[in-house]
Formats: sequence, C-alpha cells, structure tokens
Amino acid sequence: MVKLNVVNVGNIEGRCYLHPADISSIGVEEFDFVKIKNEFLDWGAVQILASDEVARNSIAVDDSVLNSANISDGDQVEVEPAKIAAGIKSIKLGIEPLAGQEVEEAILWIATEFEELSNVLRNRPVFSGLQIAWEDCPIGSITVRFMGSEPPIQEGEIGIVDPTGREVEINIIPFTEMSFNAVLVLDVSGSMQKKDMKVQNISGALEGLKKGLEESKELNTFIDKFVDGKKVSRVDAAAMAIMLFMSLKIAKGWGEQVQLITFSGDVEKYTLGDAQVISCVGETKKAGIESIIGHVVRKTEESSGLTFLSGAVDEAYNSIEFFDDNPTINKRNPTMIIVLTDGNPNKGNGLGVNPIPVVRKQVEVHPEAVLYTIGLGEADRLMLRRVGEIGRGGSLMADDLETLIDFYDSLAQNFQMVVKMKKQAE
Repeated sequence: MVKLNVVNVGNIEGRCYLHPADISSIGVEEFDFVKIKNEFLDWGAVQILASDEVARNSIAVDDSVLNSANISDGDQVEVEPAKIAAGIKSIKLGIEPLAGQEVEEAILWIATEFEELSNVLRNRPVFSGLQIAWEDCPIGSITVRFMGSEPPIQEGEIGIVDPTGREVEINIIPFTEMSFNAVLVLDVSGSMQKKDMKVQNISGALEGLKKGLEESKELNTFIDKFVDGKKVSRVDAAAMAIMLFMSLKIAKGWGEQVQLITFSGDVEKYTLGDAQVISCVGETKKAGIESIIGHVVRKTEESSGLTFLSGAVDEAYNSIEFFDDNPTINKRNPTMIIVLTDGNPNKGNGLGVNPIPVVRKQVEVHPEAVLYTIGLGEADRLMLRRVGEIGRGGSLMADDLETLIDFYDSLAQNFQMVVKMKKQAE
C-alpha cells in the first residue's frame, strides 16, 4: 500500500495517471486497476496509465471518478492493487435524473441512445456503492448507480465490465419509481387446462387481490379454487397472476394503462365497448377491471386449440399504438409486454411458427418496449428464454404458483430494460 496525493485532472475517460516509479512501488502494471481510499474510508477504483509528466507521490485522477468516490483534489489516499471479482456477465444500473426531466423520459432516451451510456461506462470498474455523476448527459444531468451484478461482486471487490469488447448485459432500471403501461398476453390453448400448478404460500396474495379488486360472485368463485396444497390448472394460475398484476397497477394510481390479449389458434384482443385500453385510474377503472376479470375467467373455462405464439407477440407490439400519451412527458409511457404460455408454438398464419423473427423486427420499431416470457409446464423453455432476451426483458420458468405470483408482483411494480454493451471499434 502506498500513500499518494490526489490531483484532479478533469476528463481523462475514467482513468488515472501515475509516474512509472509509483506504479512499480505499488506492485502493479500499466492498465491494471487500483483501489484508492481517503482518510474517511471513502473509496473508488480506477485503471492506471503511466506518465513521466505526473509528479512522484501523486496520482492524477479523472474528475468523475473522484466525484463518485467522494474524494477531492489535494486529498491524500492509500493506493493498493484492486481485488478483481470473477468475470461479470451482467450488471444492474439505476438511473436517477437530476435536472428536472422525468425518469420515464430518461429511460426511453437511454434505450434508444445506449451508445452514449456505454461510452460513460468504458474503462470503468464497477463496485458496491458506485455512483457516476453523468453531468454532460445530452438530456441533462443524470446519476448512474451500480445496483448489483451477476455473479455478485463482494464488498471491497471490483468488477470489470467490458475489458475485451465482449458484450455484457446491462439491466437499466429507474432508481426512483416510474409509470409504465403493460400488454398482458395469455395463452388459452387446450394444454393450459392441465392441473399441475401447486398452490402454496399465496394467502397474502389472495387477501391483497380481494382488497385491490371489486368483490363479485364471479371473482369469489374463482378465488375459491386456490386451496393451499392443491393443484390448479396452468390457465387458472396465469389468470390469478394477471388479476394480481391488475390490482397492483390500480393501487399505484398513476394513470397507467393495460391491454389484454388471449391466444390459442387465434389471437383475440380484449376491448370494452370501443375502448382498446383499460385505464387503471379514473371513471373507467371500476367497469374496466370488473369486465377484464370476467373476461379472463371465461377464457380460462374455454381453453382449447393450437398455439399461435408469433401472432400473439406481433399483436402485442402493434397494440402499443393504442396507448395514450403521458401528458407529463408528452409521449407514451414505456411498455412492458408479458407473455404467459405453456406452449410449443405450432401455428404460423403467414407470420411463421417461430416467434423470434417477429420479436427481432418489432424491437427495432418499438425501442421503448420490453418483453418478458413466462413458461409453464412443458413450454419450450430455451425458445422462451431467447424471446425474452431479444425482447430486452427476461424470462421465468414457473413450476408452482408461488414462484409465478412473486415474479408477476415484481413486474407490476418495477420497469427494467436489458440492453447490450456494443463492441468497441478496432
């Protein structure tokens, strides 16, 4: 460990410069990473470059690295080799706008201009407590916070995001809560009638559902199916998850909007009169939610037919156009599409049986949308995982009702978008 004096040298692309003799005394090489810590135990990490122009016993550090570590020009810091965590496959970053813009606007901008953020991240190690003050962001000052990684980075370790130009998965989430719309896509093909979803540890969810939705005979009859220790059909489990999602959206009361699509051999979009969209607040909420619950229950009783997954996914993306603009940001909210199926797709109708080309095409047209897939039973799990990856969301393979409901609960309350680091030019 060596003690050095800090010199703030502005923007040097997230790195620091050291005299070659100091590099040698620390016991590292140029392009290694070092940990810097001040007397108050604030710390950061930075990649080093050698320079004869830096005075001995000094470390010239990028301004944003110092701000992130709460270290100032003139501080004396302890410098030692950084402990590197195992290879990082993905990281989660929280986005917090600081210049008055809405978080929805910031997330949408990053989704379409991700190269801007990837430039900020290059050369930077990530670690617990990291905050990057992105002051020259084109849409106003933003704080980027490290929220976690896979595999996890332990306390005191650092992770290298993209040292070789390989693609690293970046999960972008709002650091503060934000509103988003949803398209719920439910498979009602015949195989969804199979009763293999075990009911366990969902009493809290059932009570919350009763409180969040208007009580009715139809709803009570449906809920009575869910007895702890018993098994319900896949489609009943899916319907329960959708109802829970709706109740949580209503509880938030942020003017979010929801659409429902069901599919088997055909694709059917739910409408209420002339309305294509259900608002989770306002005068239409009560009638809309009661109607959509009744529709889901009836669909669970009618399950039959083939699995036209590509058509359902295509309709889900096309349905985004029916959402109203958010008046605060003067554009539509980001949209989360959730597809719940047990199927191996077996119908194409001109689109092809394989849904992956459909998702690839629609993602280009709708950069503000994410798609999650949830597989039940004998679903083609590899394919559904790939669809979720391409859709910049994720996937879950649920074998019991507790797992399914927990996942739906998190989706109803948190918007998350997966993007990829682009390879650096040679």
